[in-house]
Amino acid sequence: MDRLTLTLPEAHALLHEESQRHNVARFVDADECRELIISEDTYAYGEACHALWDSDLRCSNCSSYKACHARHSQKKVERLIQTMYEVESKPVAIITEDGSAIEVSLELIDWHQADDFELATVPEKNNQNLHFLSSHDVLTGLLDRNTFYYTVRQSLMENPEQKYLMISLNIRHFHLINDLYGLEKGNEVLLNLAEDTLDIIPEGVHVTRLFGDQFAIFAPDDGKVTERLNRIIDQAKTKVYGETIILQVHAGIYVIDSPNRPVSVMVDRANMARKSIENDMTTRIAYYSHDLLDQAVKRQRLISRFPDALHNGEFVIYLQPQIDKTGNVNSAEALVRWIQDDGSVIPPGEFVPCFEESGQIAKLDRYIWETVVKQLKAWEGTPLENVALSVNVSPKDFQYLNVTELLDGLIEQYGIDRSKLHVEITETALIEAADDVDRIVKAGFRLEIDDFGKGYSSLNTLKNVSATTLKMDMFFLRLNEENRKRGDIIIDHIITMGKQLGMQVIAEGVETKHQQDHLFSHGCDLLQGFLFSEPVPVDEFERNYLGIPDAIRIS
Repeated sequence: MDRLTLTLPEAHALLHEESQRHNVARFVDADECRELIISEDTYAYGEACHALWDSDLRCSNCSSYKACHARHSQKKVERLIQTMYEVESKPVAIITEDGSAIEVSLELIDWHQADDFELATVPEKNNQNLHFLSSHDVLTGLLDRNTFYYTVRQSLMENPEQKYLMISLNIRHFHLINDLYGLEKGNEVLLNLAEDTLDIIPEGVHVTRLFGDQFAIFAPDDGKVTERLNRIIDQAKTKVYGETIILQVHAGIYVIDSPNRPVSVMVDRANMARKSIENDMTTRIAYYSHDLLDQAVKRQRLISRFPDALHNGEFVIYLQPQIDKTGNVNSAEALVRWIQDDGSVIPPGEFVPCFEESGQIAKLDRYIWETVVKQLKAWEGTPLENVALSVNVSPKDFQYLNVTELLDGLIEQYGIDRSKLHVEITETALIEAADDVDRIVKAGFRLEIDDFGKGYSSLNTLKNVSATTLKMDMFFLRLNEENRKRGDIIIDHIITMGKQLGMQVIAEGVETKHQQDHLFSHGCDLLQGFLFSEPVPVDEFERNYLGIPDAIRIS
């Protein structure tokens, strides 16, 4: 990597210096195909960079784009008619007046008259080699990302007083459609969403498929955006792509407050708004706010704190007991808590999603699994030796770890009975990593399907996976007087189905005596929830539920 990081004054000075050595020296935003005009204290977007070549189109062999995205200098030699051009592009991050960074390329261009040998051996640069497919997504026919960025910048420069919106659209759990029904069905979904969007938005609005199932829309703020987005989402939702999947689309909106921001930042902010509701089944559309930016900064702070926190032992296990019909505790779920040096606790709902997104969840889970195995070892020969503990496995773990091999290694290293270590996996993980999950079962671990009913394909999951335990998601237990009767029927049938499949059934999220009595009366094996206990530290678990006066320490 040879990227430079420069302040505005440093970039201005460097540009002046290079201009003395080359025919052309300029900064280019390669994503937007624009020159960046730099002064000592500010910057602005200039003309299209490819205008230098008398072209209206993006260069097909853009060395600046490659330099920015590879973060390495790039060189190329091209001939236009009888002139030879030598271009060197160097990646640069320019720190602007508000402290943010813009990724650009420093282009150094020289030219000379082509000699006879060069005329004969160097192909002429063709300004017409970009056709529709080079500026549009092949699958959907929408603008590709680079053309979208360029077009958005053009609109912002031509109408700087117009109020614009940047909108992010995404299909919830789109990968499951590919996994369950194949890539062709996934492509059909993307095509239909693109067609629905183009049918509903007014002419002149720019739409792109950035990648995968992520779409972006740049539109004037005419007061009708929410109405149009709801129509797009409604239309998508009514299209059922199989027996179990209904398309669910979320949208994030960023009201563009400065036309001088990079388009990539505008898209990021729309994405932030969308991601804030992506797990909310009741909210479709969210607007960007500075609070979301603050949250993003906070997430980044947690991610950067993780290595030190792990090294310092700030992550500890809490245990939530699972109660049988006689009131005994024979098992518990191990849950992670982050307790900082000052004693303050960071809730898992804050740090776990951050670590899943960054990939650090695999390191954390491996640490927690070993901590749990150590605790089981410490309980041997005590009144706790028959208590089993369950650990959670994230879908992301399978991307970074050989989970079965790792769990096997821990069992062998500490010499514990593998029946005491239960493995909890969500339905999403079962679908995404079916082969890996199957290896866990074959290795002899008790597999628990966590959050049953929350995912897309509960019945398919039960049919295809030989799990030993079914954990009902607390969603089923949130009943009121209007839906209690129907909810109870569903719960009863889930318990009956689990028992007929030879599975142990656990209900989590139990909060009332009525829920307890109903669940036990219909054959539920174990209950877990605040009615009995919130997750507590190990020493408190030992004292409160198993009569152990002093904590059994692990080494």
